Formats: sequence, structure tokens, C-alpha cells
Amino acid sequence: MIVNQENRFTIESVKTKLIENLCLYGGVVALVAFLIPRFPFDPSSLDLYNLIDFSAIVSVFLIYFYRDKFSLPFKGGLLLLIVYSFFISDLYQHGLASTIKPVFVFIPFTGILAFKVRWALLCYVISILSFAIIGYGYLSGQIPLGIMSPEFNIFNKWVVNGIVLSLVGIIIAIFLHIFIQSITRIIEQQKESYAVLEQQDEKLKRNIEEKNVLMQEIHHRVKNNLAVVSGLLELQSGLATDDFSRSALKLSMNRILSISKVHELLYQSEDVSRIDLEKYIKELADIILGSFNKNGIDIELELDINIEYLNVNHGVPVGIILNELITNSIKHGFKESQDHYRILIGTYEEGENYKILYRDNGSGVIDSESDSSTGLGKTLVESLLNQIDADSQLKTDGRYEMRFSFPKEIS
Repeated sequence: MIVNQENRFTIESVKTKLIENLCLYGGVVALVAFLIPRFPFDPSSLDLYNLIDFSAIVSVFLIYFYRDKFSLPFKGGLLLLIVYSFFISDLYQHGLASTIKPVFVFIPFTGILAFKVRWALLCYVISILSFAIIGYGYLSGQIPLGIMSPEFNIFNKWVVNGIVLSLVGIIIAIFLHIFIQSITRIIEQQKESYAVLEQQDEKLKRNIEEKNVLMQEIHHRVKNNLAVVSGLLELQSGLATDDFSRSALKLSMNRILSISKVHELLYQSEDVSRIDLEKYIKELADIILGSFNKNGIDIELELDINIEYLNVNHGVPVGIILNELITNSIKHGFKESQDHYRILIGTYEEGENYKILYRDNGSGVIDSESDSSTGLGKTLVESLLNQIDADSQLKTDGRYEMRFSFPKEIS
């Protein structure tokens, strides 16, 4: 199955994920680093620079929590500004004694993620110039030393720190740029593969649609041909001179209708390989009850269908079996007068098997009269049960009940 366009990886999605993770985990680390020296935390002890730092940390978390509302450049640019402010604020307060100088490396890192290389380079140059300006302020005495010792505030120390920070930052940025380029090439290759797969998928869909149309047409024609045969049998039954011949022809008609109904449901369905079992049984039972219930008795049909679909290889045999059982109930099970007449058909799934239950509340007679000379009805049921590898159980003590189960997979 082809992956949806919105679920595919893009270079923007990779960058966005990195920015969001940087906001979350970087914010957590920054918050812990901010709180530990001030534990227990006292908001009243915060000076202006502390408030700037704390506001920067809160802003990082806000970017993460509202990440879905912002574009990648906006999130990246805002994060870049916060990191830059955090770095400059602490460097201005503490000079080379600053413990968060390493956050400088995140400036080129974030710039590469958020912008194109030339803009990331501009951010890097601005940060280096800011470091140099603050260093000049300390070396010239324009910025008080604060907690930084005088022996640490010498030109060589500032140069070495500036070079180290710059090299580490640019190396990380270069590796990140190479990584992004590699990911970009992989994504482009995947796009090409997806395009080929989509073309193949569309071709397969067209082929399947054409075959479904063809199969539906075949089922339609089979159904029509069976209807012609059924009509001929109906005409023949009208010419029959005795009840036995008319009954035999009527039985044959219903057997053909059982098969015809399968093909009718298949050509009406979008999936020509399976039939809607509940609809099939309901319509089949209505046909048989209308055909053989000459006395107009009120027969309650109860369906407990727990199998949604059957394939055609199971549907035809099961339909003919149910046709024989319903016919037997009407003709022989319900001969005696009783308060009400009821037929129950249940279908269930049991592990790897389908199970079908048929029960009526009649006298329990087993096809003793229909096809009396050949036992065709009984023979037909047994043959169809063997065809689907079904195991069956039959009870006739005061009622007629048959249970049979067969494998879901056709052997």
C-alpha cells in the first residue's frame, strides 16, 4: 500500500522535529541549570539579568507547546534569538567566567536548521562579533569584571576561548549541514521510488477495477441464464399433470434460485469474491417461504447472523443446503397444527471454522416424503456438506435441528 503524501518524511519535517526536540530537552536542561544554583528558589532574589534568562527559558517551552501554530522558520528564528540572548546576557554578566558559554554552539546549529546556509552563516558571524565586542569591553575596562578574576581577563584568554567556541560551533554546523544534505538525497530518492510505486499502484487499481467489472458482468449473465432455466421449469410445472411432478419441479426451481441469488448479490456488490451472508439468507428464505407456504401459515423466521461475508465457494453450497432444510420444514416439519411455527438460522465463527445452526419447532420429520424414490434432498445435502468439508450433527427428537461447521479456508 502506498504511503499517504502527508505521512512521508520531508527535509522540513526532519528539521522541524529537531527544532522541537531542541526546544523541549534544551529547555529542560536550561531550567535545571538555572534553578540548581538558586535552590531553594526565591523569585524576589532575581535581578534583571536573571529575569531575562528565566524569560528566555519560558519562551523556549512556549515555542514547544505551541509548535503546531508556527512555521519552521519562525520557530527556528525565535529559538535562535533566545539562545543568542541567553548567551550574550550571561557573557556580558560574567565574561569568561560564564558557565553557559557552550550554548554558543547552538547558534550555528539552530541557524542551519531554521534557514539556508548563507543566513545561518550571517547569524554565526554576528555571534562572533558580539563575543569580540563584549571581550573588548572587558579588556578595555568599559565592562566591570564582576565575578571574573583579573588574571583571567587577558587578551590571550579571550582569543583562545573565542577560537575554541567558533571552531566547535562551525564544526557542529558543518556536520549538521552534511547530515541534512544526506537526508535530503535519501528523501529525494524516496520521492522517486514513491512516484514509481504510485504509477504501479494506479495501474493495478485500474486492472482490478476492469476485472471487477468483468466479473460482475459474468455473474450478471450467469444469474440471467439461471433465471431463464428457472422460468422454463416454472412453465413445465404448469404443464405437469400431478402434484408430485409439480413439487419436484418446484424444488428444482428453488435450488436454481439459491445459486442464482448468489450471483445476483455478487454482481451487485463491489467485492465480487464474497457475499453478504445475512442479506443472502434473508432473501433466500423469503423466496422459499413464498414458494412453498401454500397454506399461508405464519412462520416466524429468526436470524442470528454473526458472519458478515462468505466467499462464493462456500456461499453456493450453504445456500442450497439451507434451501433444502427450509423446504423440508415447510413441507414436512410443519404438517401438524401447532400454536406457532418458527425457524431459526444462526451463523457463528469458532476459531478457524464457520458454524451454521438450523432449527425449527416442527415435528422433527427428516425429508421422509420429498424425493421418496431417490432421496435426492438428503443426498444433495450430504454431497454439499462433503464438498465444503463440513462436520454435521442432526437431532430430530421433537424438533428438527442441524448443526454443521466447515473450515474458513478452502482446501
